[in-house]
Amino acid sequence: MPTFRSLHLALPILLLAGAAPAFAAAPTGGLWPCIQRKVPVLAAGQMWSGPAIDNLNWQNDRQIAELVPVLVAQRTPIEDASQKITEIAGTMGADKKERLTLLFAGVFDQINARRSRIINGIERYSQHQIELSKRIKDESLEFAKAKKAADTAEAKAKAAELEKQLLWDTRIYDTRTQAVTAVCESPVILEQRAFSLARTIQEAME
Repeated sequence: MPTFRSLHLALPILLLAGAAPAFAAAPTGGLWPCIQRKVPVLAAGQMWSGPAIDNLNWQNDRQIAELVPVLVAQRTPIEDASQKITEIAGTMGADKKERLTLLFAGVFDQINARRSRIINGIERYSQHQIELSKRIKDESLEFAKAKKAADTAEAKAKAAELEKQLLWDTRIYDTRTQAVTAVCESPVILEQRAFSLARTIQEAME
């Protein structure tokens, strides 16, 4: 753990850099912190060449409604999901195409909704990091002043408390910054899952 002296030595570098590393936002501003391009909503036409899925009440088909969350869940390996699609397609009769279209509509709705929740969560996470970065900057400046004025035991104790809080907030900031890399992969993984399931469902129509 950095000492009072080590933080004091590093402080000029922090101040020159703006006292705290700014949480990476989108190049155009805003709250998107990920390297991956932000795609708020998926378009069915990008992955689906089958019948239109607008305004389909897939929830009314009990078998489809039960299968959709299983296919969407990331805990279900994509190979198992594909097998389930093939199996259910084999039990369908003359209305197979219509019911498989319902299946894709449900999968697409659920994945889009889940992606939107994750994207909103990432932006809230980014906002918290930006606010924490600003607080670290303020704490760094306050600590610098307190260290300079630490000519009594009481003043030194105050500077030590400021150092402790600064170190704690910086550690939290760094930990969260490292975690966001993995979080940013989630929308991409869901998008890939949607493409894979769409392909399997269309193949089962043939």
